[in-house]
Amino acid sequence: MTWTGSHTLTTTASAEAIWYRWTTPQTWPVDDPDCRWARIDGPVVVGATGTLKAKGPASRFTFTEVEPNRRMVFDIALPLATLRLPHTMRATPDGVTLTHAVEITGPLAGLWGALIGRGVVKGLAAVVANVATNALAHPTDERR
Repeated sequence: MTWTGSHTLTTTASAEAIWYRWTTPQTWPVDDPDCRWARIDGPVVVGATGTLKAKGPASRFTFTEVEPNRRMVFDIALPLATLRLPHTMRATPDGVTLTHAVEITGPLAGLWGALIGRGVVKGLAAVVANVATNALAHPTDERR
């Protein structure tokens, strides 16, 4: 079983500035009001791990796909399910189109979708807008 949701928008921010926000955990709480803190245990490469704290307990995650300035995906293991968070972007004539998605797979995907997926998806519009706005305003690590 699979449960999914996503939000997409187009921005004039550069792919590099968006990538910076996606791969710099210090920016995650700025862009995502539900994220309290996050850390990555090394460079963002396939197999790298990290921890994030949202509304519930802290969660460990693993990067499963990394294509600089195009796509990153990280997975969080849930009981009898996997929460996958794909982030994708592509160049368009109007700018960069970015999408944040939530995919939950496994025998309890429907239950986890109801318990946490809906809330995550509900916040995606604000998160994607914040990433786009902050990538334009702060394209580098000037706030560190």
